[in-house]
Amino acid sequence: MIEKNYGSIYCIRTLHGEDFLAQLNEITEKQDFKNAIIISGVGMLKGAKIGYYRGGTYQIKTISDPAELVSTSGNMYINPAGKHEWHVHVALAEHSHEMLGGHLLGGIVWNTAEIFLQIIPDACFVRENEEGNLRLNFK
Repeated sequence: MIEKNYGSIYCIRTLHGEDFLAQLNEITEKQDFKNAIIISGVGMLKGAKIGYYRGGTYQIKTISDPAELVSTSGNMYINPAGKHEWHVHVALAEHSHEMLGGHLLGGIVWNTAEIFLQIIPDACFVRENEEGNLRLNFK
């Protein structure tokens, strides 16, 4: 991973073969973010696992071949155990140009991925239990 920071914006280029979510976790731990928002992300992922949340579980689809990472959005928060976690959604285009999307559960960078993060000074995003569901709150 290659990273450069410009004030509250972090520019990241992940490298071929790196785990996409692991790289987000690595920069989060290294910089000790209290929050982060994915402004944009493009590139390619192989073996992407995307989920659709239904009835308390994710219906998972694996896209084995490399797919274009057309769009990425999401945020980093502190989970109830006090650890950093990411909530990331993606839109992926297969070689047929068919689009698939959902919650990103995993994927390996194929060729490259470029991610731009925004940090909001003094904000803290926390996922807390509300009526049996985890909900994002802003501190």
